Amino acid sequence: MRTYLLPKDGNAYKANLHCHSVHSDGAWTPAQIKEEYQANGYSIVAYTDHNVMLSHADLKDENFLPLTGFEADFNEGGATIDPNIGTIRCCHLCFISPTEQTDFERDAPGTSRAYTPDNINAYIQSFRDKGHFITYNHPTWSMECYREFSQYRGFDAMEICNYGCYSAGFDEENSRYYDDMLHLGMRIGCTGTDDNHNRHPRNHAKWDSFGAFTYIKAPALTYEDVFAALKAGNYYASRGPQIDELYFEDGKVHVKCSPARRISLMLGTRRGDSRIGGEGELINEATFDVSERDVYFRVTVWDEQMRPAHTRAYFVDTLF
Repeated sequence: MRTYLLPKDGNAYKANLHCHSVHSDGAWTPAQIKEEYQANGYSIVAYTDHNVMLSHADLKDENFLPLTGFEADFNEGGATIDPNIGTIRCCHLCFISPTEQTDFERDAPGTSRAYTPDNINAYIQSFRDKGHFITYNHPTWSMECYREFSQYRGFDAMEICNYGCYSAGFDEENSRYYDDMLHLGMRIGCTGTDDNHNRHPRNHAKWDSFGAFTYIKAPALTYEDVFAALKAGNYYASRGPQIDELYFEDGKVHVKCSPARRISLMLGTRRGDSRIGGEGELINEATFDVSERDVYFRVTVWDEQMRPAHTRAYFVDTLF
C-alpha cells in the first residue's frame, strides 16, 4: 500500500515561519516584508515579533498569506531582551495562531519569563491548549544543548536551519540536535526559517532574508488549509532544493526532487544510506529500504551547491 508522506495533491507554498518587523527589532514594516518576500517567490510569512502578537490580515490577498504569531523569549537570570548579550542562555519559541485573530497581545515593558524547564513547559502547554503551532528556535545561538532541550516538552517542530543566525556566523544547521530530539522520543517536525531582522544591506555578509524556508503542502492558500498542513506535518525545510514527491510503499521510501548531488537517508539506528550522482552527474530521485527496526527515517537532499532540504522524521510504527 502506498502512503504519501507529503500529500500527492495540493500546492507547495514557500514560507518563512520566523520573521521580525518594526513592531519589535526588525527594520522592515509588515507591508515591506510582504513586498520583498513575494518578489522572492514566497506565498506565506508568519509575523513573529518578540513578545507581541499582531494580526496582519489586511495584507492577505490571493497570492499572499500572513500568519499570526509571536516569539516568546526566556532568558537566563531574568534578563530582558538585548541582542548584544552573548553570555546568557535563553530559550526562544515561536507560536503561530490557529486563526488570523490574536489571542495574546503583548507583555508589559520589562517583563521577564523565568528560564526554567517547568516554566517553559507550562508556557508551551498553555498555547498547545489553544491549538497553536509551536517551534523551538536556534539552539546554537541560544547557547542551549542536549542538557536544556531534553527537558522541554510539547513543541511541534524545531528549526533545523535558522538563516539569520547562520548568516551572523553561527553553526545553525541543527540536524544533529534534531536527531537528538528524535532519539529522546520527540515526534516533531523540522523547519527552515530566516528569523530576519533586515538590518544590513542586501550585499552584506549578514543579510538575513531568503536563505532558509519551509515548503508547506496544502490544498489552497487559506489560513485554515495552511495551518492544518502545519499541524499535520505536511511540510519540509530547505535552503534550496525542492522535494516533489515522497511516499512509502512495501518497506521502501521513494523521493523525487530537483537536481541533487546527493540524497541521504537518516535512520533512528546506526544504519544509513545515500545515493550520489556520478562525476558531473546530478540525480533527481532515490529509493531506500526501511525496516521495522529502524525506529524512524528522514531524507536529506543536497543540491549542486550542497545546500540541504530536510524532510521531517517519519516513525516506522505508523507505517508498517
